[in-house]
Amino acid sequence: MLIFEVELLHGTYRADPDGSAPTGRQTHGEWPPSPARLLAALIAADGTRERCRRTTGSELDLLAAADPPVIHADPGPHHQPLQERYVAGQDRARGQQQEYLARKGVLVRPGVRVAPRNPWVRFIYDIEVGDADLSALEYRAARVGYLGCADSPVKITVAQSSELSADVGRGLAWIPDDEGEEFVNIHTRGDVKRWMAAFDAWSQHGATRGQTRRHQPRTRYRHPNDPIPNPDLGRVRAWLRFQVPLAGRRAAVVAHGLKQAALARYQQQYGESPAWLHGHVTSSGEYQLARFLVLPNVGHPYSDGKVHGAAVWVPGGVDETEARNLANALFTMESLSLAGGKKVAVDRSREGWTTNRRRWTGPARRWVTALPAVNDRHGRIDSNAVVRWCEQAGLPKPIKYRISRKPLLPGGVDLHPTETRRPGHSQTRPYAHIGLVFEEPVMGPVVIGAARSYGLGLCAPCDPPEAAA
Repeated sequence: MLIFEVELLHGTYRADPDGSAPTGRQTHGEWPPSPARLLAALIAADGTRERCRRTTGSELDLLAAADPPVIHADPGPHHQPLQERYVAGQDRARGQQQEYLARKGVLVRPGVRVAPRNPWVRFIYDIEVGDADLSALEYRAARVGYLGCADSPVKITVAQSSELSADVGRGLAWIPDDEGEEFVNIHTRGDVKRWMAAFDAWSQHGATRGQTRRHQPRTRYRHPNDPIPNPDLGRVRAWLRFQVPLAGRRAAVVAHGLKQAALARYQQQYGESPAWLHGHVTSSGEYQLARFLVLPNVGHPYSDGKVHGAAVWVPGGVDETEARNLANALFTMESLSLAGGKKVAVDRSREGWTTNRRRWTGPARRWVTALPAVNDRHGRIDSNAVVRWCEQAGLPKPIKYRISRKPLLPGGVDLHPTETRRPGHSQTRPYAHIGLVFEEPVMGPVVIGAARSYGLGLCAPCDPPEAAA
């Protein structure tokens, strides 16, 4: 293994992962530091071509062609958006800068500073290099002054080891995984030539960054706090955040609109949609259908129950190609059309806790409904109904439960009977808010009841409990 160990000398890190910092709308900085940025720093530190120390080829090409590394970094650092400010520029002007006379003020939007609890980051590559290559990389690493922005000074060392201590990076590993939910910029074969071409363009023509910017390849990583996925369990394939929150009472309308959009996009791009997506199951087999979840702001003392986003859960055991097709179809969605002609824009420029997958996935022993669960029968909701709902949703039998007509969580949505049915349907059934306790922690999203395909019965994890369940 080839290991790059990075020490953040100021204990902070600032970098722009996708070019959104100049817009002033960035809320999260790049984290973990990307392998692409490490390669760029090594190139800038000592140049290319004749400056490479290998007699044949380049130690940089060797690194660029390597598979994405495992990254050891703090799983939950603090992200602090910095305030924009004016600084003295190179142009001359009168009456703009008090500290620097005759200088023009330039607006700077510095982005987001990331403050990890642990100032160490490790990139672990599963490759073996010779002594000459290792020595060349050591020279380069010693010359790197900063990673990301210039106010993120670092010290980088390089080592090669046949094994890594089990205690090193425990609980800190960001692992490349096709099933992961985190996207990280990576380097690829040929990156060194592309950087050289950009340098030549700048040297000869003064090309700007915008003129030389290229598509940055990304790959999926599994977050250190995310459990290893079980292929037999379903998982969310798409998370959407709305530009403007919607009233919680429109939960069924939002879920219906999301399903219609998913069906239309899937059929347009890939043809006939599968049975688990459209829900019209005609065979005798048992199916878990896709669930179109709306995500309300609940659980905090000041939560208002407004819907900040939505998600699409895909059951386990379905064809992987179909599941990926659905994710790809929803990835480019810019807006969602709702019944009544209203549209809500999708915002991909920022993140929030309400639309963060870890808000709804647990694991936890205690779960409480954020949206009421709808009965699958017209009778009274009792313990038999709750146990039956859990069985239908693929959950274990709860050891404790609580049934309430009113929400059990702060911000929990209290619906009118007509608001528990989706557009185009007139039938209503009994519904209630439920608190569940399982013997062992359960992975989410947990959704129970007859209307779980439309997000009603969505539960929030409560370990420690946010309500008496």
